[in-house]
Amino acid sequence: MDHKIEKIEWSSEMSIGSKIIDDDHKTLFSIYNSLADCVLEQKGNNSFAEILSAMTDYSLTHFKKEEQYMESFSYPGIDGHKEFHKEYIKSVAFFNSRFLSSNPPDVYEVTHFLKTWWENHILNIDKKYEDFKLSSILSIIRQELQSMSNREHAASGQQFFKEKVKMYGIRSADVTKIAKSQYKSLLHKDKSSIFGICSKLFESQILEESMIACEWSYMKRKEFEEEDIDTFFFWLSNHVTNWAVCDTFCNHTVGAFAERFPNKISDLKSWAYNPNKWLRRAAAVSLIVPARSGKFLSQSIQICDILLTDADDMVQKGYGWLLKVLSDTHQKEVFEYVMANKESMPRTSLRYAIEKMPGDLKKIAMQK
Repeated sequence: MDHKIEKIEWSSEMSIGSKIIDDDHKTLFSIYNSLADCVLEQKGNNSFAEILSAMTDYSLTHFKKEEQYMESFSYPGIDGHKEFHKEYIKSVAFFNSRFLSSNPPDVYEVTHFLKTWWENHILNIDKKYEDFKLSSILSIIRQELQSMSNREHAASGQQFFKEKVKMYGIRSADVTKIAKSQYKSLLHKDKSSIFGICSKLFESQILEESMIACEWSYMKRKEFEEEDIDTFFFWLSNHVTNWAVCDTFCNHTVGAFAERFPNKISDLKSWAYNPNKWLRRAAAVSLIVPARSGKFLSQSIQICDILLTDADDMVQKGYGWLLKVLSDTHQKEVFEYVMANKESMPRTSLRYAIEKMPGDLKKIAMQK
């Protein structure tokens, strides 16, 4: 046995998408790392055996919780999964018993077994039941959407988009009802689980599925963390293909995030330089809801500066819209900004920006 100790570092790839289970796994890794420290610091077999016993006890509690979790959504592979748990407990119990004998096990052998077993179990075994849960939920949502699909409404809805947009043809009010009713029926509503479903819904790039993802991601706004901006960036970069999804997602989910973490508005500024037009539009429209309360004037102006001469009309309309909303609470500042930049600002952006201003100011702004 190679006398080498490696700790287990938690990473996002180890997340199965359930906070309940992920938190248990993190605790088990922490206990394992205490075992590793015990060996590295040469604290002796008694200390090692005590920590191993604590890890065994926690594993039993975790397995019971995990099996109840699998039962809650009728996972068909639960019997096989339970066998893995039984074999693990059998192996670790054998190690525990040997520490009580005159022939204790090699601590390097024990740590190697634990590290290998847990990493393999989480990455290759646990992931399967979460994949099944996701598939089951998605199937239910899609069956309901399909039952309400309408080709005529889909054809009619296409007229609002320049690009081809996949859709079921369901009215937005009905999609919202589906989103809320299906959300209520979910057994597990932690942010990791919800974001996992949202990822799959966005991935389809179907309008109504994406709108449900927008609704559900916004519902978790009180649980947002700073690193969630990376998830939002990924969704926008890879799965958002039209203004309706861009605006719904950014107005609400990203806007709520910006209000919770103003320091991360710097990420929105970086989006304004992105080749993806939807990210550039997102940089502006994400601040529209906060702008209604007069928030983030300086940051909004900085983003408008970056987007000022953008050639894409979706981007022009996006930052023009932001300026228009800001003009409700900062009319003087927005008017001065328009006047200072009217020679280089696209007319589309200018018209949007001054739309709610008094007639005399509009006239001055529109003069060439």
